[in-house]
Amino acid sequence: MLLSAPAGFGKTRELVSLATISADRDSCVTWLTLSAESNTSIGFFQLLSDALNATHAGLGDVCPALSSSEASMDAVRLMESVLGNILKLPRPLLLVLDDFQFITNPDLLSAINRLINYAPDGFSLAIGTRVSPKLSMATWRAKGYLTEIGERELRLSEDETRLYLQRSGHNLDAMAFRKIYSYTEGWITGVLQVSEWLKLNSQRVEALFDFQSDQASIGTYLSSAVFDILPAEQQDALLNLSVVQRFNGSLVSTLTSCDDGQQLLENFEDLQLFLIPLDRDRQWFRFHRFFAEFLRARLRQKDAERFKQIHFNASLWFTNNHMQTFAIEHAYHAQDLELLAALIDGCGLSLINRGQLSLVHKWRQYVPDEIAVKYPVLVLGDLWTRVVDLGLDEANRALDDLLLRWGDGDPKAQLTDSMLAALAIKSLIALQKDDLRCCVKLARRVEFQLGTRTAFLEVAMLVIGAFANVMMGWHEAARKLLTLANQRNHFLAGNYLQMHLINVEVMLLIEQGKIKQAELLFERLRERTISWFNEKSKALVLPKITQCLIAYQQGRLEGTAETLKRMLSVVDVISPVDICAQGTLCLAHLQHMHGNTKEAHSTLVYMQNLAARNKAWRFYAQAVGDEILRILQDAGDDRVKRAEQRLKSINWTELATNYTHMRLNPVLWVQGLSRTRLQQTRGHFSEALHEITQLRGMLLDDWEGLERIRLDLLAALSYQQLGYQERSQSLLVQCLIAAEREDIRSLFLEEGEAIRSMLHQLETAERQPALQVFIRGLLTLWPGQSAQCLLETVEEELTEREQEVIKLAAQGMSNDEIGRQLTLALGTVKWHLHNIYEKLKVRNRTQAIRRARELGMLGS
Repeated sequence: MLLSAPAGFGKTRELVSLATISADRDSCVTWLTLSAESNTSIGFFQLLSDALNATHAGLGDVCPALSSSEASMDAVRLMESVLGNILKLPRPLLLVLDDFQFITNPDLLSAINRLINYAPDGFSLAIGTRVSPKLSMATWRAKGYLTEIGERELRLSEDETRLYLQRSGHNLDAMAFRKIYSYTEGWITGVLQVSEWLKLNSQRVEALFDFQSDQASIGTYLSSAVFDILPAEQQDALLNLSVVQRFNGSLVSTLTSCDDGQQLLENFEDLQLFLIPLDRDRQWFRFHRFFAEFLRARLRQKDAERFKQIHFNASLWFTNNHMQTFAIEHAYHAQDLELLAALIDGCGLSLINRGQLSLVHKWRQYVPDEIAVKYPVLVLGDLWTRVVDLGLDEANRALDDLLLRWGDGDPKAQLTDSMLAALAIKSLIALQKDDLRCCVKLARRVEFQLGTRTAFLEVAMLVIGAFANVMMGWHEAARKLLTLANQRNHFLAGNYLQMHLINVEVMLLIEQGKIKQAELLFERLRERTISWFNEKSKALVLPKITQCLIAYQQGRLEGTAETLKRMLSVVDVISPVDICAQGTLCLAHLQHMHGNTKEAHSTLVYMQNLAARNKAWRFYAQAVGDEILRILQDAGDDRVKRAEQRLKSINWTELATNYTHMRLNPVLWVQGLSRTRLQQTRGHFSEALHEITQLRGMLLDDWEGLERIRLDLLAALSYQQLGYQERSQSLLVQCLIAAEREDIRSLFLEEGEAIRSMLHQLETAERQPALQVFIRGLLTLWPGQSAQCLLETVEEELTEREQEVIKLAAQGMSNDEIGRQLTLALGTVKWHLHNIYEKLKVRNRTQAIRRARELGMLGS
């Protein structure tokens, strides 16, 4: 048996357990703790002889040569004598060789090979070592003689660590335990030291963060047991490597000035110096955290300037190998602020495209302002944090001043990267402040000079311009910009802009009413983002809001409100007011559907205030329109009066003048919808149809699929109330066919109880069997609907006998079979069924069974 692991992993403890078990089974146990003095033939065999004699009298009488000089000793011949003595032993023997890393003498290794190869039955050898022994391991492994226990098997699992700490009296919360385990990584000695430290210190979570700076006992152990026994050149190499979180052969060569860094790593791995491989090919490694902390502390104490110089060298290596994050970290630790600023400026845009804007903000805090002003990305980062809190006019003035300072006086002049970066921020601000025309104008400037500047900035501005075109209804222009953005995006590393590019395509489909296509495209995006970004990354905020919008349209309401609320509280780099506003209005609808009317009203008021503050009047109008809809759906007698007052309180014409550039004026659209609903609530259905006709004239042939369905739905309601049943039902069926094709449901729910009643009548009539499943699914989604609510529509309850009849009918029995089962005449059965149809308001047996099942009359 071979136990091979770094110091402190419990090898000796495992060997003691093995020896105890063997002794309990009536085996002889011989234990040798080896040292540097044991690496000679005389030293090893003298120790072995004494141990064997202690185990069994005469067993260690190896050879009189033990008293002679080492020069005359033959290790193999002595081992032959040992083998001869073991053969005479009547009981099994376990020989334990602990600290075998001290045995490097070739003669001794050959002798031990011979012992294993020719050992008699009943003999076992257990070796504990920190390095891989130079024995015939491959041969024994192939023959099945060898049992290997390494660092992985000896490392404590999370459950084992938790259990040990609990038994030691430390009942830690989850956060504190995660902190301890991530630091100790299952290293037994480390866990023991933490346990002792906790006994002397507070067990508050925040106190645990002081542990790393209070580990004198760990340092003493690692120093004496591992570090101090190494040659000086290996000590220096370890100290140099300790400054980096990960390293490969090339980086090792750079930091240690050795010719073959990979070979040095392999040597360290053979010596079991707490190396942890980070990849399957064993190219990248890191040190165990305890050992790395020990080495770094020792290097800082020994030579602080050398510590900074090695960080500088590491920063240069990571820069040359295009690993910007590590390069910036080491520049910071090297305290070279000019290098730090230059690296942030050079790779800041690339980091943003990887969804790592927070890192750029974090590192910027360490660069003094007098250095930062020389680097455009840092200047723009500072400006970005300021302008997001300014109004649109103030933000644009600040950006224009900066552009003038950088030489952008002529709109047709060739753009520099600095100018383009400032224009990108201007475009982002315009998107947040609802200045869509500015976004498109700036995208055109990029389009004219496409391919001459930084690809990240060009793609960002094209994506923003495309999104603005989507929201304004110019879908062909949007698709053109998306195509250009896709072409330039191929030159970028990172996926942040690629994700937003696809998200804009999804929003384009949603605006066109192509919900099913939007869902399919979003699913492809979601599958990609799983590997692109961490689930909690801010970069995923907008796609998750888009996902909620799709789920809402499709009637998948479970958990959608909670996700929306959480996502709307997070701000990312690209944060279009359109998606945030649509998400907020969707949240208000969901809150209303879940019966949280006060919360829904508060959300609408918040949306109105936010839109008014940012002069985003189209969203203000939409929030007011939703508020009027809620008023009209209230049960109060004064609802018409209150809705009319709210409608007249808005200067719709003035607000509409802000959106003459859009293909469909959103303010006039909301005004027309609100008028239509108000006329219907008054009972003025002819006037409502007139309003609907006016709204139809605003629709585009290739756009607003959702709103076209909405108008047909409202028209169907008006025709029904005017007595035109055929026309009403025809329009309703058209709406249902279009909605089923695109998997749209929430639009029906928004229009209230009158639409539910129409759907219920159509479902009962069963004139559209192909739509029955879709209609029933819609009815089950209706806010507040349940079996109890449906029971209220049954004016007279079924008698006990009638309940028995309908239950048997549901089991598939004929009228004759029901009569025989209940001992009733056939005419009596038919009479009961007739009464059941009347009470359930259905026309046949099939409808009665289905309605009884919906009402819960048939049991489970």
